[in-house]
Amino acid sequence: MSYLIICLALLLPTPVFGKWITGYYSISSIQPISAIPWHNYTHIIHFAAAPGLNGTVDFHYLTPERSREIVRARPNGKKVLVCIMDGGVGFREATSPETLNRFARSIAEFINQYGYDGVDIDWEKDIDVNQFEKLIRELRNIMPRKVITLAGGNWGDMPSVASVSQTDLDQINVMCYDMDVGHGCSGLDCTWYNSSVFQGGEADKHACEWRVRAFLLAGVAASKIGIGIPLYGRRHVGATEPGVKGKFPRYTVYYRDLAVDQERWQQAYQRYDAVHKANYLSIEPLNEFVSYTGTQFIADTVAWMRSAGFGGIMEFVTEYEYLSGQIGDARYPLSTTVRNEVLRRGGKK
Repeated sequence: MSYLIICLALLLPTPVFGKWITGYYSISSIQPISAIPWHNYTHIIHFAAAPGLNGTVDFHYLTPERSREIVRARPNGKKVLVCIMDGGVGFREATSPETLNRFARSIAEFINQYGYDGVDIDWEKDIDVNQFEKLIRELRNIMPRKVITLAGGNWGDMPSVASVSQTDLDQINVMCYDMDVGHGCSGLDCTWYNSSVFQGGEADKHACEWRVRAFLLAGVAASKIGIGIPLYGRRHVGATEPGVKGKFPRYTVYYRDLAVDQERWQQAYQRYDAVHKANYLSIEPLNEFVSYTGTQFIADTVAWMRSAGFGGIMEFVTEYEYLSGQIGDARYPLSTTVRNEVLRRGGKK
């Protein structure tokens, strides 16, 4: 009987996962466009333009030259999208009834003019659900063959927007980071992970599964969901472990800086929370707790993705991991680990 069950299980289709590995790239003197590890990604999102006056697109962080450069650098088979983020006049004004159609057409014209393969919508603040849904619908009507993605979290009714709009979206990337910002341990401030996979049965702990659950409960298909992971961490001063109650100064730390910090990046300080699935440093001499994205966290994230049948993974942002003093894949330790884990587990990249 057990042999029959095993045989039947082998015949069942494995949930398709890992259809995309998307990375954000921002304008930076740290990592030139020529140093983007295209082989680690299926999609690169150029960060970022913003809504402009009267339904236009504002270059914001971008320039025409950089837009042309990144599109020219795109290898065959890879996609480059432009991100439209909160900024400029803001999405709410740009998607008003008077300017919505003009704004959607301005996005399409921007994409066509500079040769992008699609657009990523990063509307996180002051969300108008009705206008958000109409924007996505209008973009799909205007650009039926372009890639359209959304980045967001479980706030501002964004899960409902994603659910209603999922047939018009190619990727819905859930931002599983900044979990320690505004976080409460039983209503109090505390040290916590910038990103962890699971809550570990603790309802007051924020984690990726908690943020993703809101999208699944709203009716978003798992195959449309991408798990967004940070290539940066957080340093808390005044405690050495997670879950310590109190107010502690916290600072964002990029992986590229942490990995070369000889004072902090020592094996003796490295810990892994096997319950919540999170890497961290416990540095007693400095009285610091540092949450960071490490290889164990990545492996467990990809394993969870596969078991749940999530569509892909997103990384923010490529320059944060870039080790310019290294060569080859050693310059990109985190995104290389993501790629290898996805392929090792049968992803479709």
